[in-house]
Amino acid sequence: MINSSISQNNIPRFIPQELYNQILINMPIACVDIALVSHGSVLLVKRKDAPAQGEWWVPGGRVIKGETMITTAKRKALDEVGIRVHVGPIVHTDETIFDDGPCGIAVHSINSCFFVYPEDPDFSPVLDSHHEDWRWVNTIDLSLHPYVKQCLTGAGLRELS
Repeated sequence: MINSSISQNNIPRFIPQELYNQILINMPIACVDIALVSHGSVLLVKRKDAPAQGEWWVPGGRVIKGETMITTAKRKALDEVGIRVHVGPIVHTDETIFDDGPCGIAVHSINSCFFVYPEDPDFSPVLDSHHEDWRWVNTIDLSLHPYVKQCLTGAGLRELS
């Protein structure tokens, strides 16, 4: 039996890629994203992988079975940008559908974006291997993906005028 839950020592266990591909083909994926706020700005990361390859995005990713959404938000902050965070409320929930997912499989995800702030406000992001750059934003660039713009709006930012 394949188990994709939290292991006995609280380490997330991912399912094998072949099974994940079948899930991507047949079901939406539950994801948690984070609007990481510090000094009046929100952190965006530039994606290396499909979907949304090359786009500025909020950090985040899939929820692992047995993991709460708040725990996912904390894990994604630590794994993707190297920071421990305090997790606030959900600021936006939506879905994204991309034709260009991993292994060429279209991706449909249901996303909840949490407002989070760093335990250490003077941290410097340390990116994982799935991101190529980062930047702080304090206004919403109209060229961003609509989902990202809504997350930034939920975190209190406004569009450029």
